[in-house]
Amino acid sequence: MRHLAACSLAVFSLLAAVAPAIADDSPKTIMLGFDGADAKLATRWMDEGKLPNLAKLRDEGTFVPLQSTIPSQTPVSWSTYATGLKPGRHGIFDFLKRDPDTYRPQLALVSEGTKTFLWGERTPMVVGVGLALALALVLILLLKLFRLKTRTAAIIGVLLGTAAGVASGVAASRLLPTEIPTATNPRQGDTFWQLMGREGKRVRVIRLPQNFPPEAFENGEMLSGLGTPDLSFRIGKPFYFTSELFFNGRGGGDFSVEVVELVDNRGTIETEIKGPPDRLFSEPGKLRYINLPMTLDVADDRQSLDIKVSDQELTMQPGEWSDWVRFTFPINAAIKLNGIGRFRLLSVEPEVRLYLSPIQFDPERLPPIVDITTPREFVDDLTDDFGLFKTIGWAIDTWSFDEGTIEEDVFLEDVHNTVSKFEEMLYGTLEQSDEWDVLVHYFEFTDRVQHMMWRLFDEGHPGYDAEQAALYGGSILESYQTMDRIVGEVMKRMPEGTRLFVSSDHGFASFRWGMNYNTWLVKNGYMTLNGEDVERKNLEDLFDQGDFFVNVDWTRTRAYALGLGNIYINLEGREKQGIVKPGEEYEALRAALQEQLVAYVDENTGLHPVAHVFTREEAHGVFDPLIIPDLIPSNSDGYRVGWQDTLGGIGKTVVEPNTQYWSGDHCSVYPPLVDGVLFSNVKLDAERPYIGDIMPTVLELNGVAVPEGLDGKSLMP
Repeated sequence: MRHLAACSLAVFSLLAAVAPAIADDSPKTIMLGFDGADAKLATRWMDEGKLPNLAKLRDEGTFVPLQSTIPSQTPVSWSTYATGLKPGRHGIFDFLKRDPDTYRPQLALVSEGTKTFLWGERTPMVVGVGLALALALVLILLLKLFRLKTRTAAIIGVLLGTAAGVASGVAASRLLPTEIPTATNPRQGDTFWQLMGREGKRVRVIRLPQNFPPEAFENGEMLSGLGTPDLSFRIGKPFYFTSELFFNGRGGGDFSVEVVELVDNRGTIETEIKGPPDRLFSEPGKLRYINLPMTLDVADDRQSLDIKVSDQELTMQPGEWSDWVRFTFPINAAIKLNGIGRFRLLSVEPEVRLYLSPIQFDPERLPPIVDITTPREFVDDLTDDFGLFKTIGWAIDTWSFDEGTIEEDVFLEDVHNTVSKFEEMLYGTLEQSDEWDVLVHYFEFTDRVQHMMWRLFDEGHPGYDAEQAALYGGSILESYQTMDRIVGEVMKRMPEGTRLFVSSDHGFASFRWGMNYNTWLVKNGYMTLNGEDVERKNLEDLFDQGDFFVNVDWTRTRAYALGLGNIYINLEGREKQGIVKPGEEYEALRAALQEQLVAYVDENTGLHPVAHVFTREEAHGVFDPLIIPDLIPSNSDGYRVGWQDTLGGIGKTVVEPNTQYWSGDHCSVYPPLVDGVLFSNVKLDAERPYIGDIMPTVLELNGVAVPEGLDGKSLMP
């Protein structure tokens, strides 16, 4: 028996030693995401020899155009990538949604709410009474040690405890909120990393969109991506400090850029940074902003600028970027918000022009109620390894460029700086391959460069400028070559036997003209206005709870547009002021809108701006009828939904030329026109794959059971 026990122990010891080795020898999986990488452009430049690493991956493994979702939008498509479900089932169908009671647009990436903090309105009383009782008891016991009579000790203890309790209660009423904001991710369905984690696979997900706030999952780590707000709870709000008189940017004012006019262009200039809103103590409907004083000192020789802000001092020359600057915004004496941002001094002479990036959450000083990683301590590992980094989901600043506060060179510098840091994070993670089995790493730069530089790539674009094109027209190709270089580095550095997937969520097209659906609805009698003159809407109105649709007569309006290509029927029983009856009237109205929109001809070009109008049944199959739009018009090549339509505005004309720098797009474009890419060193059975096919493919490849009922299917032979 003793011999048998010894043999058993030896066997178990051997198995214990071998098990980790077996786990370590199992192939790794790396999934790289490049937002907006277009199949047509990738094919063209591979064939021209300009993307050698991607061409090698194509030749040795798999390359196919990848069908996007309906609509082809970043949060929508990456949610399908993650879950294998169509948008109607995972619930992310647009950047914006509407409230059927108020018709107001809302961000669809995150569901905001509130919850009671501690004991709510009773917190001051609970804190005061609790401290009073605890202190009284401690004082009584201490006084008894000095042999005071019990009655005397009790009187002193109660009096002092009560005084302290009252003071602490008053302090709590002033310093502690009764409610705190909450955020939840509205996406539905299990993700492939959740399913893998349950089976013991260690998955690390870096910056994939639609993952804020990050949800904990077994055996996994995550850094959230698109959806993560800046410190002002916006997608991103940059700043522009200028002494130019009557500065008027070149854009349409659709984006949130905080322009601050400086009172002088020399000497000492006092100004301030408009900080985040106080969401803890502001009165309902009256957000108080926490502003931060800043002093600028222009050097006598006008060659530099001194900046003093938040107990820091720095000196900058024109053309320089600062290091990360830390900003502390005191909500009150007890609660502070900490952020980071970078300055770029644009000029001192003849005018002071200073750029400040969106101020975002400091990853080393996160507030207790905000998480950007799961587990929470994972952010400490990232900052220990890589230092400070951008935490905002939309990391590259496209807003300033479009609004005219920065130019091409500064925009591309920001692209380079952003890519470099997240490349460093990727390569560092590759060196930690003993800590993960599956790595998902996302880059946004391919999308952002195409959005902003397409006008210099497309000679037929209204914003095309030959002189600027000579300087910057190659920037889109350069972004694809950066993607190619990153893929090549990963192929060199990844562990032997690694399965590599490179994919995008959609492709790209030129945005030459904007199609204003609300204007079309008005002109064709489906929407009625009451004649009021309404100012142009922008993202600031969205975040600051501005008024929308104020000139619409809902008693005579049958349809309205909102979001990046959505039409809603003003349906009785669903919309608060709905007039269209469900059933036959509803279906007849949808059919009429489909037919007339596709038939509409742009009189300026002779083209049809609308390629197809999807019903929600056609687009999604299964969906929540309360939130999913009734019709989804898709634009022809060269067209996109107009800027004002996205926020429910009414444009002056049905079709208008797009003269903004945001000149390439995909959001409301007919999906077959904007295929993404799928590369892999694995031979896949993929003739016309859908982005939802990637999720079950990776599960099968890693030996994890594929759930039944997905909209995607495995591409494994």
